[in-house]
Amino acid sequence: MEQALVISHVIAGITSLLSGIIAGFFGRKGGKLHRQVGRVFFWSMFWVFVSAMLIISFVRFNAFLMVIAVFSFYMAFSGYRVLKIKRTMKVEPIDWIAAIVTIIFGLIMLGLGINYLVNSDFSSVLGYLCLFFGFFTAQTGWKNYMAFRKLAEAEKMWWWFAHMSSMSGSLIAAITAFLVQNGRIFGLPSEFGWALWVLPAIVGVPFVTYSARKYRARFKTQTV
Repeated sequence: MEQALVISHVIAGITSLLSGIIAGFFGRKGGKLHRQVGRVFFWSMFWVFVSAMLIISFVRFNAFLMVIAVFSFYMAFSGYRVLKIKRTMKVEPIDWIAAIVTIIFGLIMLGLGINYLVNSDFSSVLGYLCLFFGFFTAQTGWKNYMAFRKLAEAEKMWWWFAHMSSMSGSLIAAITAFLVQNGRIFGLPSEFGWALWVLPAIVGVPFVTYSARKYRARFKTQTV
């Protein structure tokens, strides 16, 4: 059972990585390919999250797996849900609950990071990484929570940018997980292992920011 769970987790992770890249870089945004592959990405991330929680609960605790699974799935979930909210302009209870739970989880990660650092005389790489991802996890949940409260005041194409940033964030997290789990193939010295955690964000965030600005100019919306 344990082996089947781990294998399914790996398969879902690879599927989410490939489908996310295809959805992000191939085909027209909003086109048939984008929508179909996007669904594959979302449901793959769903099983990555579920299987990760099962592994953590019943097989072995892994802080890295927990941080990446929660962060990446919430980003995919919020990116998926925003397309539904766009049509109704109504935030459902599940959206509020997911945002609040994510905020709480991010704060727990911050506490866990502090605990790792204090117990290691501030030498724990995992501690710093928990602080890093804990902060951005809590921030993401809080940002969505506040956006829900001011939905009526949102800019015209708010849903486009929310969808793009959330799905991109989820893909960046999936790439991070792949690099960290397979770091040995890159032959990096152990003291530089932390680089694999932050490199996808360092490369991906500026690219997403550039894309958002490009689309804002195209849509002629006001920069927030």
